[in-house]
Amino acid sequence: MAVRIEKIDPSNPSPALLQKAAALIKKGKVIVCPTDTGYAFAANAIDIKSVVKVFTLKGRAYTNPIHVAVYSLEAADKYAYMTKAAELLAKRYLPGGLTLVLRRKELIPPLLVAGKETVGIRIPDNLVILSLSGMTDMPITATSANPSGKPTPYSAQEVIDQMGEAIAGVDLVLDQGALPSRGLSTIIDLTVDPPQLIRQGVISWLEIRQFLQSTGAT
Repeated sequence: MAVRIEKIDPSNPSPALLQKAAALIKKGKVIVCPTDTGYAFAANAIDIKSVVKVFTLKGRAYTNPIHVAVYSLEAADKYAYMTKAAELLAKRYLPGGLTLVLRRKELIPPLLVAGKETVGIRIPDNLVILSLSGMTDMPITATSANPSGKPTPYSAQEVIDQMGEAIAGVDLVLDQGALPSRGLSTIIDLTVDPPQLIRQGVISWLEIRQFLQSTGAT
């Protein structure tokens, strides 16, 4: 099944193309766009119907929460309760490959986060998804654009190959080419004291712990 694919310059993305993609997200559609740690399904994370579409596309269990991408620390504060450690980590490592797990605010639907009281917040080091979050003024789903259990895709072609006919459920693919690095975000649980590692990714957990200790945040 054919899907609309648009090439996008990661360093100077077309404003018109970004506006087109943002309009689709606002209408409740799902698109595929690049992040700094893989291609992702991008949809309005606070719209239940959009969230259901993402879970369905991935074949993802509703017991497995989805993280969100926002464009700034100020935006993150709208959707999660920021802690001192979270603010320090954000200023040190974000935008970048770090996911901060925080207590969610009521704007975040329980369906998105498997009924948990927490949400994973990302500020990816990728101008495309940051621009989309800023233009829509919404948190964007940041789950990899692949069927559950398949490898994270690092190019638009990998997304298309893995998704097969299910790609018809996507309204637009923003293709910036192969991503320069292959890795996952490091996920840190900041709802506990001291913070705990959930997943080791591109940023060293040892480095994070040492940074937090040096700031007196733990």
